[in-house]
Amino acid sequence: MLFNDLFTRKKATEAEKTIMEYLENHPNTIEKLTIQELAARTYSSNATIIRFARKLGFSGFRELKVQLIKLVEQQNYALSEINPDMPFHHETSIEKISQDIMLLTQQTLIESYQTLSKESLFAATKLLYQAERIFIFAAGDSEIRAQSFQNKLWKINKYPILANARNENEVNAANITSQDCAFFISYTTKAKQDYQVATYLHDKKVPLLLLSARQDTEMAQLMNVVLKIPHLESDERGKIATFSSQTAIEYCLNVLFAALFQIDYKENLARQEERIGAKRSERTEQP
Repeated sequence: MLFNDLFTRKKATEAEKTIMEYLENHPNTIEKLTIQELAARTYSSNATIIRFARKLGFSGFRELKVQLIKLVEQQNYALSEINPDMPFHHETSIEKISQDIMLLTQQTLIESYQTLSKESLFAATKLLYQAERIFIFAAGDSEIRAQSFQNKLWKINKYPILANARNENEVNAANITSQDCAFFISYTTKAKQDYQVATYLHDKKVPLLLLSARQDTEMAQLMNVVLKIPHLESDERGKIATFSSQTAIEYCLNVLFAALFQIDYKENLARQEERIGAKRSERTEQP
């Protein structure tokens, strides 16, 4: 449903529920739909629709409409026959496995691109660029992605700290200041410890960034910026591996790195060329 990740129905008024139901039942008409037509068909008013859009975090109906069109395209493109949790079975041929993992990866990348908000990406890049220090909170498979992101940032003279390393997340949290940035990478934001740390940092006015498939959780509400990725996998443990979620996280982190690199493009490129030149000199000097 279009509004699953945008809105909790319990918070909606009756007029807003009517607007949501109309849009969900007529997704292919949204592109050409005007605010006047929507108001007439839902027995509401332009003002009600604008308030509804702003309640969802958009500037008005036009911005909401753009996001809904992206969601409709995303749903139309989805390869529903491939289960992200169980993309193959015990009798699946190696050729079929190869094809379906490729298609699942492709689907995840396309939906990640469509889900990623330009405004959130800009805000996240600004937070990371301006931070004196970057503390990354990630665990399990997401920590591996965080290590890769850390390695990339080293190349542009930024040295993020993996806050969960050696179980020192509480110690690191105590040392974070409002001049730093705490970056949480969590597909579902279910970890209680992350929520406790985020609450503590929020009270300290530390800029908070979250990369997650969930933006409707209590933890997400504490954040300054949330980077949304598609929620294709289930939250349960009954899955072969985190194929889709880690692909989405890796893609988003790569985009973030590219955006940070681009800010000081010439300096970063010169730094890379200097490093390559130094390595060549070392090889030349070896006997």
